[in-house]
Amino acid sequence: MVELIVASGLAAMLMVALFRLLDTALDMWTRGEDQRLVVERGVATAELMAADLRSLHGGSQGDLLVDWVNFDVDRDGRVDRVWPRLRLVRTASMEDVVRLAARGIDPELVAQARELGVDVENLIPEDERTPPPIQSGLMEVAWAVVPIGSSGLDRGAGLLMRGEALLKPGSTGTFFRSEFFSTGGRPPVGALEEVSGGVLWLGLQFATQTSIIWDGWTMGSDLSNSCASWDAWNSQRPDGEAHPWNLPGAGMPAVSGRPLLPRRVRMELEFERPADLQRRPVLLEPLEKQTASFEVSEGSALPYEKGRHILVDGEWMEVQSLRGDRIHVKRAARGTSAVPHEVGAVVRYGETITVEVPVAMHSDDWNLGRPANSDRLGNGR
Repeated sequence: MVELIVASGLAAMLMVALFRLLDTALDMWTRGEDQRLVVERGVATAELMAADLRSLHGGSQGDLLVDWVNFDVDRDGRVDRVWPRLRLVRTASMEDVVRLAARGIDPELVAQARELGVDVENLIPEDERTPPPIQSGLMEVAWAVVPIGSSGLDRGAGLLMRGEALLKPGSTGTFFRSEFFSTGGRPPVGALEEVSGGVLWLGLQFATQTSIIWDGWTMGSDLSNSCASWDAWNSQRPDGEAHPWNLPGAGMPAVSGRPLLPRRVRMELEFERPADLQRRPVLLEPLEKQTASFEVSEGSALPYEKGRHILVDGEWMEVQSLRGDRIHVKRAARGTSAVPHEVGAVVRYGETITVEVPVAMHSDDWNLGRPANSDRLGNGR
C-alpha cells in the first residue's frame, strides 16, 4: 500500500510538471505566432506603401504632399495623437487601370460568373461601358491614419486608410484639394478604404539632396538632416504652425516645371493586436512631466532593448534601460509632448517594421554629373 501511494504521488508530480511544461510551450508558441502575424501584416502594409513611393511620377503632373495632423482624441482641448497623411501621384500600370475601372462591378457577381464560365465583360451592358481614362497613365493615392476611439483600449490606436483613383490629363486630383480632409483631419466617408487597424505608429522621413543618411537618419534643421514632411512644389501646403515636423527640409532647391522628389524615404510601421492589450503592463505610480523613471506592474513584458519605444496614453517614450519592474525612459519621443499620466495607464508597444525606399529620379536626378566621392550625399548608403 505504501509503495502504491508513493508511486501515485510520484506519477501525479510528474504529470503536473509535464502539463506545466506543455502549457509553457503552448504559451511561447502562441506568442510567437501572434508576433509572426503582426510582422506579416506590417510587412504587407509597408510593401504596399513602398510600391506607391517607388512609382512616384517626376513629370509636370507629379506631386508628393506629406504633412502631420493633430488629433484631440478625447476632446479635452489637448493634442493626444499626431498622425501623418501622404498624398502622391504615381504611374499607373495596366493592372491598376483595369482594377480601378472595374470598381463599380460587384466582386461576388464577377466571381460567380467566372465559376460558371461566363465572360465577365458581358456582365456590363454595352451601352453602359465607358472606356477607362488611361490617357495620362497616372493615378493619385492618399494614405491617412485616423484615431479609432476616444476611450478604453481603442484610445491611442489608429486606423490606416488608403485611397486611389485614376488621374485625368491636366487634373490636379481629388485627394490634393485643401477641403478633401475635414478641419478635424478626417477624410470624407467612403473616400478611403481601411488597410489595417491597430496602428500605434507610422513614421516617415525624407532624404533631401543634401541629407547624409549612410550612418543613420536624423531629423533636424541642418543640411545633413532628413525631414518629416514634404511639399513637391514648395507651395507651403503643410501647416508649420500645426506641428514642427511640417516645416520644410533645409536647403531645398527651387522648383522649375517639375516636382521636387526626395532621394529616399524611410518608413516605420508599428502594429499592436487587440489581444496583446490584455498582457500589457500598467503604471504603478503617477507620472509628472519631468519623471524619467517609473515602476510598472510587469517589467518582464516590456521591450528591454535601448531605443525601443513605448506608448502611454498619447505620449511616446524611448526606452533607456529596464531593471526588474522599473524602467528608465526619454520622454516626449516621436514628436509628442510630455504630459502627466495617472496610475493604471496602460503601457503599450508593438512590433516595428522599418523599410527604406529609394526614389528613382531618372533624367531629373539631382546627382547627375556629381563627383565620384559624393556617394554619401542622400543616396542611402
